[in-house]
Amino acid sequence: MHALRPLLRKSLFNLFAASLACAAWLAPRAASAEALLLIEADSGKVLQAENATIPWYPASVTKIMTAYVTLRAVKDGRLTLDTLLTVSPTAASQSPSKMGFRPGTQLTVDNALKMMMVKSANDMAVVLAEGVGGSIDGFSAMMNDTARKLGMTQTSYVNPNGLPADGQITSARDLGILARSFLRDLPEYEYFVHIPAIRFGKRVTGNFNKLIGRYPGADGFKTGFICASGYNLVASATRNGRRLIAVVLGASSGTARAVKAAQLLERGFGQDNLTWLRPSLGTVDNLVPVDASP
Repeated sequence: MHALRPLLRKSLFNLFAASLACAAWLAPRAASAEALLLIEADSGKVLQAENATIPWYPASVTKIMTAYVTLRAVKDGRLTLDTLLTVSPTAASQSPSKMGFRPGTQLTVDNALKMMMVKSANDMAVVLAEGVGGSIDGFSAMMNDTARKLGMTQTSYVNPNGLPADGQITSARDLGILARSFLRDLPEYEYFVHIPAIRFGKRVTGNFNKLIGRYPGADGFKTGFICASGYNLVASATRNGRRLIAVVLGASSGTARAVKAAQLLERGFGQDNLTWLRPSLGTVDNLVPVDASP
């Protein structure tokens, strides 16, 4: 568990507002189907792919890219984990899930990352975006430039937290590429994607990724949900030195996404010959995108 400085309580108003926001945002298509992907982290070899190149709303798995761009800035020396960031009125106005800090509150990059990745705090994503990119638009441009360089050809970002917005789109394929890139490029910071819980005061908030601390070998990544996307999860696990990455998009519940990801990982670890999988899928980078609207 990672301890943080005392934080503000969530309010009943925030929870009510989240419910209203979900009800108001009707998906262009209902999340009645799932997109699934299972790959080897080291090689990128695709072990299973179903609807993996269909455009999908990322929701809060967007925050993997927010963390990636932020930590690349740290690695490049543009700021440090101890750099103080200030909560702006824009950050404070974000919809839940959020920490609820007042404008003017200062906190470190390290704490903001932990709050964003464990609690999925939308306000902390904006704090990081403004601290690194100067503004939401400036940081979104950095996210899109990074996506292009990584080969995420189906991804577009307009905000750093995944709240509903036109033009915020990705695919299971692209999320697999992003997760691989995080592990490859930022191994010294990968602990941010498998923190089991954070503590602020007497309150403990557990990671929304229910595989962490439960599924043997689980070591990442991030959950997401908006009405338009269904329940999303990028997950990773390592056994006997072999790391797999599973992507589940559009599950019917938080439990369902965790179970589906665990099933993918278990089958990937459990059968050496993988005869249950479709043959000749190649690597995640070579999955051919389809032209489909979300």
